[in-house]
Amino acid sequence: VERRRATLADVLIFDILLSTGGIPHPDSLYPPQDVDGLHRLLDAIAGTTYDALKKDCLVYFLLKWHQDGREDRFRDDRCIPPQFVALADAYWYLDSGINIARAVSLLADARLNRDYASKIIQILSVENDSKLVRKYVRTAKPLLTEPDDIDAWTIALAESKMMDAWLYQRTFSETSEMRERLILRLLD
Repeated sequence: VERRRATLADVLIFDILLSTGGIPHPDSLYPPQDVDGLHRLLDAIAGTTYDALKKDCLVYFLLKWHQDGREDRFRDDRCIPPQFVALADAYWYLDSGINIARAVSLLADARLNRDYASKIIQILSVENDSKLVRKYVRTAKPLLTEPDDIDAWTIALAESKMMDAWLYQRTFSETSEMRERLILRLLD
């Protein structure tokens, strides 16, 4: 986890989820280093502002790290709805770096929320897989507002069809700083 965190600018999706639930400095709790650390993390999850379902999804996510199926029993015992399981699975795949393509396929489901699009695009860019960036943007249709997201999308388009990337940069005003930025990216 620590190696993966370093690759992703020191923030995993799970860190974001913990922070959003009211846990300050999630990297001090996750990943737990021993059994006591796990108990502290579980207590912190229990104390989050999340409802019971979201708390169960966080625990389900933690159980996936064992990769031995124990999360399935937990999921079934807690009756976690399929769309929440799919979202937790997608986030786990992205954070673990295991089967990123499966994560993108799961995120294409219209029932899933569109949170953390910038982080997802960052992860796909770190994986250096423009095909997955294109698939994610085309299927999940996240709103691209951050310059780094727009850059990643433009580069992914250019790696497939330069004309598509060129037409995309033309959707920005001629006086827009973003258009100039994208032209420079395309020339690189």
